[in-house]
Amino acid sequence: MKLSKGIIQVIIANLINLIISIGNGFLLPKFLSVESYAALKTFLLYTSYIGILHLGYVDGIYIKYGGKTIDSIEIAEFIKEKRVLLLFQLGITLPIALIAFFIGDSGLLFAAISILPINMVFFFKFIYQATGEFKEYRHITNLSSILIFALNLISLFIIKTDFSLWYIRIQVIISFIVWIYYESRNKSTSIGYKISLKEMRIRLNENIHLGIIIMLGNFMGIWITSIDRWFVKIFYSVAEFAYYSFAVTMLRLINVVITAFSVTLYNFFCKNPEDEEIALLRRIVLIAGAAIIAIIFPVEFVVRTYLEKYVYAVSVIKILFMTQFVLIEVNAVYLNLYKALNLQKKYLIRMIIITIIAFFLNGMIGYLWNNIIAYAVATLLTAFIWLVLCQIDLPKYKMAYTEWLYILLTVSVYLLSGYFSIWIGLFIYAGWLIIGTFLFYWKDVKQLLREYLF
Repeated sequence: MKLSKGIIQVIIANLINLIISIGNGFLLPKFLSVESYAALKTFLLYTSYIGILHLGYVDGIYIKYGGKTIDSIEIAEFIKEKRVLLLFQLGITLPIALIAFFIGDSGLLFAAISILPINMVFFFKFIYQATGEFKEYRHITNLSSILIFALNLISLFIIKTDFSLWYIRIQVIISFIVWIYYESRNKSTSIGYKISLKEMRIRLNENIHLGIIIMLGNFMGIWITSIDRWFVKIFYSVAEFAYYSFAVTMLRLINVVITAFSVTLYNFFCKNPEDEEIALLRRIVLIAGAAIIAIIFPVEFVVRTYLEKYVYAVSVIKILFMTQFVLIEVNAVYLNLYKALNLQKKYLIRMIIITIIAFFLNGMIGYLWNNIIAYAVATLLTAFIWLVLCQIDLPKYKMAYTEWLYILLTVSVYLLSGYFSIWIGLFIYAGWLIIGTFLFYWKDVKQLLREYLF
């Protein structure tokens, strides 16, 4: 599939998710109590780590089939790879579920029950992503979001319940429904390919060995971007955790662009593109990131107008949006280059260093500035350091001075616009986007329009 079509497919998927995220992101905190919303966000924080429990098996599949086509994968191989993962994750689920049951943590128990369906859906997603089947990726991404949104609406406006476990159960049930649907859709459960214990061990060792470094790096990436929430959850009140979690939820509104690039570029990089193509894409990603964070202005308007109890989170949202602008180059370009160039060990070492830096900055700044905003600032500083270290690791693909200048000017104008009213701030920032992009990257924009859209 042509790169532009793949990006468009993922953007369509994320636009649908964006609409749903707006619904969930604003409706749930508005109509749920702060305590129920905090409990739901705690459950979702638990489930964000489920991806590490396959120990890199799915990442190994991702690396193995990166750049290939879906038709080149033998059906027998596909079924056996999936069956091994199913048995493996079943063995992981049972002890965690038993521990959660005996300690009486219902949130952890439901998270444990979610392990199997979530990681099986990850398997399908990673296959589609690695092989460039972005239309299928779009379908599987949208299905769970649409179903969860529909059931949330029913729960809020028809059943009218504030019971947090009700909304947690919705998440669990939908994860099973999506998994079962894709199992039946691929017609792979009825095909009787047998697999011995010996072959199972071989496949586990092969895929885990291939993917565990990437998995650990991805885990640390999740940990880096969630350390702030753990600090807030541990050291602050339930209400303040709810405010901060609400701010993090708003990030999904801009991930529509970030994910579109991060999902599609790995398959593209595996095909050994020219250096200038990568440089062009890096600049396009930067422009797209600068444009998408302008959504902060309507978000602030909605929060101040309709969600007064979460106004305290606006400052955190602004800083976290700026963080995502810095991280778009890391997530969309550099992390994919680490994987495509088989620099897994360097990737893991770098992620360990960034994790330590993130933990130190959150601890130090949080201690010196006893406010939840401190953790958003710490995350922003971590993002800048992370981007700098990527330049050191991948000097062949390092950003030009004009790109750094564009980032610094964009961040400066973004901060300056916050001192004005919402709509004047939007006018100032939009003016900078037009003028700055014209001055720095007009040729790139023309080339993008000519080569990738027409």
